[in-house]
Amino acid sequence: MSDIIVETFVLGPLETNCYLLTCGREAVVIDCAPEPLPLLEAIQTRGLKITAIYLTHMHLDHIGGAAELQKMTGAPVFGNIADKYLEDVSYAYGGSKEFEHVFDLDITDLKAGRQMVFEQPMMVLDTPGHTPGGLSFFFPTIGAVFVGDVIFMISVGRTDFPGGDSETLLSSVKNRIFILPDNTQIYSGHGPMTTVVHEKENSPFFS
Repeated sequence: MSDIIVETFVLGPLETNCYLLTCGREAVVIDCAPEPLPLLEAIQTRGLKITAIYLTHMHLDHIGGAAELQKMTGAPVFGNIADKYLEDVSYAYGGSKEFEHVFDLDITDLKAGRQMVFEQPMMVLDTPGHTPGGLSFFFPTIGAVFVGDVIFMISVGRTDFPGGDSETLLSSVKNRIFILPDNTQIYSGHGPMTTVVHEKENSPFFS
């Protein structure tokens, strides 16, 4: 079994973490922010084959470059279509109404359950709260979970945009993220990587 390598590309005006996971020449992308040129150049230069694009949620800063990436690679885009309401929400409130090209792509609906990526398991976790369709992606073979904007180092995602709910978000973290092994690395949508045990012990939101 080949190792999965995780690389972070910080993209767009909100400095969104876009993750490129590679296993040999095959790769998947988790979230693709606006202004994705550094990611696109890396894919082309290294001759990577993108087999899938996964969305943790559909706020503009996480989906804004996905259409361009799909056009370049032909890769399927997977996300929870419960978040497609953001297509009709103003940019000021986390949506992309003023940017019609953002949703100019084919999205395959994705629900919680077990998927296979690089012939290794990936658990799709329902983690609503930041948005109703929020998903997280747990790779047990490398001990990593990609959570979007549900939880950050010593913080949690905002819930004041349309569709956000603070009680639901905290429940998602407690019942989906904190049940993972303590040493699981948490890769968030913004900011540094953290771990499950670090957030259990240090986050003021769960003390």
